[in-house]
Amino acid sequence: MRRGALVVLLGVGLLLGALVPAAGALSVNEVAKEVKCPTCTTPLDTSEAPVAQDMKIYIAERIDAGWNKDQIIEGLVIEFGPSVRATPPKSGFDLIAWLVPMIAVAVGLAAIAILTRLWAIRGRRRRMPAPPTAAEEQALEARLRNTGPT
Repeated sequence: MRRGALVVLLGVGLLLGALVPAAGALSVNEVAKEVKCPTCTTPLDTSEAPVAQDMKIYIAERIDAGWNKDQIIEGLVIEFGPSVRATPPKSGFDLIAWLVPMIAVAVGLAAIAILTRLWAIRGRRRRMPAPPTAAEEQALEARLRNTGPT
C-alpha cells in the first residue's frame, strides 16, 4: 500500500516538474504583446513590418540569453524610446494616463447617482394633488352652475 502511494506521489512530482519549466518559459509573443511596432504602432505580436520582425528576433535572442521580460522591454525602450511600450508606465507624469479614466468613471457614476436622486425628489413634488374634499367639491359644482355658458 505504501509502495503504491509512493509511486503515485513520484509520478505526480515528475509531472509537475515537467510542467513548471514549460509554464515559466518566456515566449516571444508574451513580450511582443507588451510593446508596439515603432513604424505602424500596432502591437508587435500582430505587426508584420520589417522592423517588427527584427524586434521579434531581438526578443528571441534575449530570451535565449536568459533575459527576463522587463529586461527585454527596457532594452527595446532604450533602442526605440518610451513610446514603444504598449501601455504607459504607471509612474511619474504617465500616471495621469491611468488615473484620468478612472476618475472620469467615478465622477460619472457619482453624477448618475446624484441626478437619479434629484429626479426622484422632483417626481415626488410633482405628484397629483390630493382629491378635493366633499366641501370643496360642492363649492366647485356651485361655481360651475353659476358660471354656465352664456
